[in-house]
Amino acid sequence: MRQGVLHLVFVSMPPVLHLSRARCIFLLFCVFFLLPALHAQSTKADIETRLKDKPLYLRGFWREDKLRFDSNGQLIGKANTVTFTICGFDLKSIDLKPDKLILVGTRIGLELADNQQKRVPLDGHVHIEIAAGSKGDYGPALDSIFADGLDKLVPTLPSYWKSYAEKNFLPAPATTPANPSPQSQDTKSKGAVSPPKILSSAQPFYNSVARSKNYAGTVLVNFWVEPDGTTSHLSIRQALGLGMDEDALAAAQRYIFKPAMQDGKPVLIELNVAISFSLP
Repeated sequence: MRQGVLHLVFVSMPPVLHLSRARCIFLLFCVFFLLPALHAQSTKADIETRLKDKPLYLRGFWREDKLRFDSNGQLIGKANTVTFTICGFDLKSIDLKPDKLILVGTRIGLELADNQQKRVPLDGHVHIEIAAGSKGDYGPALDSIFADGLDKLVPTLPSYWKSYAEKNFLPAPATTPANPSPQSQDTKSKGAVSPPKILSSAQPFYNSVARSKNYAGTVLVNFWVEPDGTTSHLSIRQALGLGMDEDALAAAQRYIFKPAMQDGKPVLIELNVAISFSLP
């Protein structure tokens, strides 16, 4: 990297001019040490440029609407967490004080029906306070608190979101292999498999956020039915957003099946189940 910079500098100078060793060192100092300061976020205008009209999400998936952070962007105190589909943020105001930065914005929900991504405002405002650092640059703290888009959230999403998120939130399909499917086991020399039958189901909880938006639809949940009739390896195949996907998973976890049978023995099998939410 240093050789590249030096090469570009010398080529750009007329042949009759030569930089002394001391001036070269000074120039390198400016490039490597002063350039980051050009991107510092220490003024109201800088911070507004960084946050205004951006598809922001709270990295920590915090539920509370009043949050305090230190100068590094680490949460002060404790906060409950919630799904990322109700952790969006839309900046409304900035108050830059000598000792802290105050951000106020609308909490944003995310609707995912039909594999579309629609940000919708939710009730209430999020109040964020960030302590000032010794250099007055809020950039690192803002990077720790906010993700600029869904693609930045994918690495930290729960495992049950991974397959859906990698397919729908990233610009190209991920190459990470999925969990092996029970269907991949060799069954050529065995008899036919009779499908599992549900013995006990559970109605999904219809959360207040989705209800307040009159939002309804169907979540497609994928899971394995174990030989004992319980479910495991749950994941989202078709999403709704606004917390309804987690509500559907919670219901599916309580399902009990008469297991699939092969040659008189219970066997593992994979299922997709549609869980619907409808308004009265």
